[in-house]
Amino acid sequence: MVTTPDWNREEFLLCLEMVPLPIYIFQDNSFRFVNRRLAELTGYTREELLRINVWDLVHPEDRELLFERARRRLAGEDVPAHYEFKAVNRQGEVLHVRGYFSVIHFRSRPAILGQLLDVTGEKRLLEELQMAEARLRDIFDNVNDIIYLHDPEGRFLAVNRAVERITGFLPHELQGERIPTFLHPTVKHLFGQYLKEVTEKGVARGLMRGITRDGKEIFWEYQSVLFKGRQPFVRGIARDVTEQVRMRRELKEYLSLLEEQNKRLSRLNEELARAKEALEKMVRTDPLTGLGNRLAFHEALEREVNRAKRYLTPLSLLIIDVTNFKAINDTRGHPAGDRALARIGKLLRANCRQCDLLFRIGGDEFAALLVCAGEEEARVVADRLRRRITAETVLGPEVPVALSIGAATLDSWREPLAAEDLIKLADARMYEEKRRQKTAVI
Repeated sequence: MVTTPDWNREEFLLCLEMVPLPIYIFQDNSFRFVNRRLAELTGYTREELLRINVWDLVHPEDRELLFERARRRLAGEDVPAHYEFKAVNRQGEVLHVRGYFSVIHFRSRPAILGQLLDVTGEKRLLEELQMAEARLRDIFDNVNDIIYLHDPEGRFLAVNRAVERITGFLPHELQGERIPTFLHPTVKHLFGQYLKEVTEKGVARGLMRGITRDGKEIFWEYQSVLFKGRQPFVRGIARDVTEQVRMRRELKEYLSLLEEQNKRLSRLNEELARAKEALEKMVRTDPLTGLGNRLAFHEALEREVNRAKRYLTPLSLLIIDVTNFKAINDTRGHPAGDRALARIGKLLRANCRQCDLLFRIGGDEFAALLVCAGEEEARVVADRLRRRITAETVLGPEVPVALSIGAATLDSWREPLAAEDLIKLADARMYEEKRRQKTAVI
C-alpha cells in the first residue's frame, strides 16, 4: 500500500497530472482525482467525472467483475494487479483498456490508484487480423482451385481441400510428400526443371500433366511464386483444366478432319469452276467453227460499245455473209457445207488481229468486232478477208467462196451509235454489197 501524507498531497497530484496515461484515484465509489488524459479518453470534463457514477463508464459486461475486484482490493484481499476490460465513453463508443491498479492512502483512508492504457486500436486491429485470417482460411479451404505451399525441395507444407476433390488425395496425406507424388510418369522428369525455374526466376507457370489417386489422367495450369526469407517457401495455385485439354484434343482432331474436308471441297470447287467455265464457254461458243455464238456476240458488242464510248476510242463491226453458201449445200450436201463453214471460221481468225473478236451469228453469217479500229482500218480488213478467203479453195477449185461484208464504225467525233444501230448499219451495208454482187453476175 502506498501512503500519501497530507503535507505532500498537492505535489503528488501534480505529478499524476503530468503522467501521459489516464490516471484516477477511486474512493467511496467515486473519483477523487482524474487527470487530463482520462478526461480526453472518456470525453467528459474533469468536473463531470468527479460527479458521475463511476460504474457508468464501465461496459455492462464487465461492470460486476470490476465492482467486485475493487471491493476486494480495498478490503486488502489478493486480486490481479492488472487486467483488460471494456469501458464506454461519452458518445457510447466501446473502449478496450488495460488497467493497472494499486491501493494507496488518500486523505488518510484507503483508495485505489488506477492507470489505464487505451488498447482499443490494438484490439480492433487484432480482431481485423483474426477476421482476415478466418476469411483467408475459408478461401483456402473452399476455393475450387488447388492452393499449395511447398519448401524449396518441393515437399508440401500445406494443401487445401480442393486437392481431394480434384485428385482424390487427402490434404494431410500430402504434407511432407514431394510434388511428383501425383505427377504423371511421363512428366516426372520435368520436376527438377520446375524447381530450378521457380528458384532462379522467383515465379513459374505452365501446364502440368498429373495423375489422380485412382490412376486417371489429369491436367492443371499452375502458377508458383517464391517467398524468400530465413525459411523460404513457394506458394501456388493450380486449376483443373482436364476438360479444356480434352476439348482442345477433340477440337484439334476435328480441325484436322475439317481441313481434309476443306481440301476435298476445294478440289470439288475447282472442278466445279472448271466445269462452269467450260459450260459457259460452251453456251457462248459455236460448236462447228469454235468462234463465239450469237449470245457471245451481243454480250461482247454491248461491252465493247460501252468501253469505246467511255474511253473515246473507235470500234468497227463487220457483218460477213457467205454469198453462195446455199449453192454449196445444194451441190455438195450439208456435211460439205459444215466443212466449208469450219474452214471459213479458221480463215477469218488467221486474217484478223489477235485482239479482234470473231463470231458465227447465223447459218452462213459471221461477225467481227475490230477493237480500236476506225473506218479506214475496217475497210482494209474487209478487203483482205474478201481476197484471201475467196482465193482459198475450201472445197476445191470448182466451188469458189464469195463473201459479202458490211462495215459500221463507232467514232468519237460522230454522233454515238447504240449497239443495235451499229448492227443495223453493218447489216444494211452487207445486204447492199450482196445485191451488187448478184447484179454483177446477171
